Amino acid sequence: AAYFAAGGDRGPARIGIADAQRLDALAAEFGRREQVIGGAALVSDAVRGLEAAKHLLDTCAFSEQAGRAFMSAAGELATIAGWLAYDADRYPLARSCYADAFALASQAGDDQLTVHVCLNAAQMALSRQRTGEANPHRALTLAGRARALTRGHAPGRVHALIATREAQAYGVLGDRTAFGKAMAIAWRELDFALDHESREDCPPWLRFVNATEIRSHEARGFSHLGDHAKSADLCSGLAVDKTSARNSANYRAGSAAALADLGEIGAAIEEGMSVLADLENSVSSTRTLRLLEPVRVAAEGRAEEFSTRFDELAERAITV
Repeated sequence: AAYFAAGGDRGPARIGIADAQRLDALAAEFGRREQVIGGAALVSDAVRGLEAAKHLLDTCAFSEQAGRAFMSAAGELATIAGWLAYDADRYPLARSCYADAFALASQAGDDQLTVHVCLNAAQMALSRQRTGEANPHRALTLAGRARALTRGHAPGRVHALIATREAQAYGVLGDRTAFGKAMAIAWRELDFALDHESREDCPPWLRFVNATEIRSHEARGFSHLGDHAKSADLCSGLAVDKTSARNSANYRAGSAAALADLGEIGAAIEEGMSVLADLENSVSSTRTLRLLEPVRVAAEGRAEEFSTRFDELAERAITV
């Protein structure tokens, strides 16, 4: 990635539109691969690519048009790198990448990029609810910014995703009424999007938004509200066979956690074992492993194999 813009052995003296397009393609490839194998295996390469892109902006000449295009592409790569770092449980690195992304979006005047960063950062702000470190107020602020920037836009998946971020925040806050309203909006906006926006016409970073994704947020929100039976019931109906490998593992980990919260330990361990198999072989996502922590707690003294395999993966994640 270090010399993606040059297409050769040395960096360019001047950045052009073609260089921005190559950088866009690099960011899109990281996003595509993350959906398949998770972020932990990719984050170091993405961050190196981001540093190379920032270096080129600091040292190369460019026209106004090419500069804006390259800043937007670099900001998209920063956003993807931040998500990969988040998926790898590397929160300080994710925050640094998102700070770069916000700055580059501002310099490029790219509202769509700002929306993307806001929604990714909002998800991270909500991710540590089980440890008491989630910040739903921060998430609502970020989602509100995204909503303001997309107000009046045509129906699309972005509106549904904004509503799910708000729903999650209200769930963490324990506001059942606001959670229900936000989820109703999410489902309505998804219906509008499916009627008016083809998957190919929406940005690549929004193509994962479907009924399974919305349902998973609804299940997680009910878990936040303490309705573990409802959460487990919704998780059991997720169409994980129609999603990417990483997302499938993540959804199943959420389902296992919901079962553990409900007290159905045997079923939770069985579901969790299938997730461990993916994490040991094809998927590299520390975030997904963290979702299984309630199952690990429940497995203590009951399921030695699950506990041992979970602990080995956790140790591996620490040393990476």
